[in-house]
Amino acid sequence: MNQRPRRASDDVSFGIKVAALWSVCLLAIIAFLVAMVWLLNSISLVTITVAIAVMITALLQPAVAWLDRRGLPHAVAAVLVYVVGIALLGLALWFVISQIAKSQTNIGQQLTASLTTIRDWLVNGPIHMSSKEADKYTIHLGQTIGQYKNQIASGAWESANTAIGIVSGAVFTLFAVLFVLLDNGKMFGWFVRFFPDDTEGHVWAGGAAAWRTLTAYMRSLVLLAAVNAIAMVPVMMIAGLPLVVPLAVLLFIGSLVPMIGVLVAGAVVVMIALVTKGITTAIVVAIMLVLIVQLFGNLLNPVILGKAVDIHPFAILVGVTGGTLLAGIFGAFVAVPFIAVVHNAIRAMREFNAGKIDPLIEGHVPAEVAEHPPPVPHGQEHRLSDPGPA
Repeated sequence: MNQRPRRASDDVSFGIKVAALWSVCLLAIIAFLVAMVWLLNSISLVTITVAIAVMITALLQPAVAWLDRRGLPHAVAAVLVYVVGIALLGLALWFVISQIAKSQTNIGQQLTASLTTIRDWLVNGPIHMSSKEADKYTIHLGQTIGQYKNQIASGAWESANTAIGIVSGAVFTLFAVLFVLLDNGKMFGWFVRFFPDDTEGHVWAGGAAAWRTLTAYMRSLVLLAAVNAIAMVPVMMIAGLPLVVPLAVLLFIGSLVPMIGVLVAGAVVVMIALVTKGITTAIVVAIMLVLIVQLFGNLLNPVILGKAVDIHPFAILVGVTGGTLLAGIFGAFVAVPFIAVVHNAIRAMREFNAGKIDPLIEGHVPAEVAEHPPPVPHGQEHRLSDPGPA
């Protein structure tokens, strides 16, 4: 009996072969992600405007759906919500920008004074740090942050640093929001048709879960940010802090970036309390801020989100940090919803494949799509025999 000639690969263990295959697959995935990041960054103006438009749409779409369920024609509901929503968002944006512009100099002076106060405490307090070391941790750190703050904040905004870029991006965003609100899911149906027939059901399930996640996240994000800022107003007023309204606006903006954003905004509030009212008031303000953020986060998040956005805090921290490194403030803002959307979409596709969910039965696709239901995995056709309410 002839034996097959021995090959060098025969001496490689099965575990090494599996590890090598996984390594090649992971390298291919990493290369794809790097290429996608490079591509999106090269057209960052389009990337930013589309992302913002989708998030604004997710914030407004529940109101359109509410009007739809009450018999109002979809086009009328979409236009009505669009006009009212954009007007309110524009008013809020104007208020935020005006408050920041008026108080930017005062806040900067207060922060500089607080760094000096902290430096003196490090030198003369119980720590007895040397002047050189204290300067490194306070004055020099403040100068470094001030020197590089524009670079830290720019990130993917670099392509929108001209008036033409900002105006064109704003106009594009407004038209995109109106178009998506009027579209009512038809565009996603067109996108699904690019996939093979036996995978369309998976894409529908993943897309429905992704949209539910983004809608819940945006609603929770704005509501919790507003609650955090408003709840701190009486605390800051009782403490006698200056710049109460600008600091509340800063807390609102900081709360839009999970963990890191509210931490930075809260640090600014505490430092201003330190330099204006002393260390005791600063400690009380810090404690109240932590209690308010934790209290409302733990009370409201389960009610607003349910299980729509269930991400471990460590994953949030890693995502926000990675997003900041890749795309500055914008990357930090979109990192968490991106992780949540991808996580829930993958989970929904797995559940669909296992026959646990059906996007039609759960009413997660538009009515016109229900007329042409997506195919389901082989052997699970019985799940669409009773589609239920579309």
